[in-house]
Amino acid sequence: MRSRIPNFYLRLAAILGIAFSLQANCLKAQQNGHPTPNEALEGASNGDKPSHAVEDEVSDVIIHHVMDTHDWHLADIGETPIALHLPWILYNSATGLEFYGSTHALAENANYIESHDNVYPVTSKTPVRVFENVAGNEAEKAELAALAKENVGKYAFVHHKGVVRDHEGKKSKVDEVSVYEIQQGTSLIDFSLTKTGLQILIVAIVMFFLFTAVARAYKKREGMAPKGLQSFMEPLILFVRDDVAKPYLHGKHERFLPYFLTLFFFIWFSNVLGLTPLSSNIAGNTTITIMLAMLTMILIIANSTKDFWMHILWFPGVPIWMKPLMLVVELMGFFTKPAALAIRLFANISAGHFMVLALISLIFILGDNGHSMGGAITIMPLS
Repeated sequence: MRSRIPNFYLRLAAILGIAFSLQANCLKAQQNGHPTPNEALEGASNGDKPSHAVEDEVSDVIIHHVMDTHDWHLADIGETPIALHLPWILYNSATGLEFYGSTHALAENANYIESHDNVYPVTSKTPVRVFENVAGNEAEKAELAALAKENVGKYAFVHHKGVVRDHEGKKSKVDEVSVYEIQQGTSLIDFSLTKTGLQILIVAIVMFFLFTAVARAYKKREGMAPKGLQSFMEPLILFVRDDVAKPYLHGKHERFLPYFLTLFFFIWFSNVLGLTPLSSNIAGNTTITIMLAMLTMILIIANSTKDFWMHILWFPGVPIWMKPLMLVVELMGFFTKPAALAIRLFANISAGHFMVLALISLIFILGDNGHSMGGAITIMPLS
């Protein structure tokens, strides 16, 4: 009898295929000359209209994908990018609070230059100097370095690089830096909601409604076997309680269980969102991982006992001449442990994004961005 593939696996294969196609389509669109918000503003600032589409280098595409931005790029349908443009909220010491509906609206303002999600108040959008070949001209590179060193805080340096093709399809690199004069005596504070901030809000809202529904189910079905969503969440909650909190907190686990559950599900839901082709990279942001580590360290300090600090400040059971050495070691360990947790989570998530994007990029690198179909097809099974 021939075995049949369950419908579940067929559906799973279809979903993964669609997700891969969307992710590859997003990357291809960025490489085929769709300007990012930064590039669109830089082009408008310089007043140039290039005759050829500028393609991003693969490394820049990957970095742009994992970095936090004010525009959430979701997918591309043909030549039309689907993106959510988040508002800019700026406090200008000269003009007060300012609101712009999108990066494009900010670009139309005569007082600001935006580059790589940094905003600079400038005297004019006409650059005072343009270095057209920073990578290939050592004299320009040295002059730019000297200008930046001698005029700290006076100029904004907008770097624009990529690859341009001529009519014969030959590629050449574009690597130029435009220099703008910054308004002196003006300071900016950015209160804008970025892509990562919005994704954190989405995860928080999902967690709130999910656990509210589970708690309601426990009240209604008290003493009964779990059912539906309740049966899915209960093993995970028990895992955190019995295998994570209870073995290490020795009877005090119930006190800290809400924090452990919040931390566990926040990181898990964030990583699940990162597996979708929605350019989500919450845990790959050092700001998030450092804040999570700091919250844990504050919780440890707030609930520490006298014996805990005695083991750090005056380690018992060792010769007195070793106690100063142990003090240094224990203090270093106290601060390096949360730092290691922050770096490890950031590195693991970022490395996963880099690896997936690098494999997808091989399709376009070996395929010469659509000019060599054979090369793209050859690498596609590996990717």
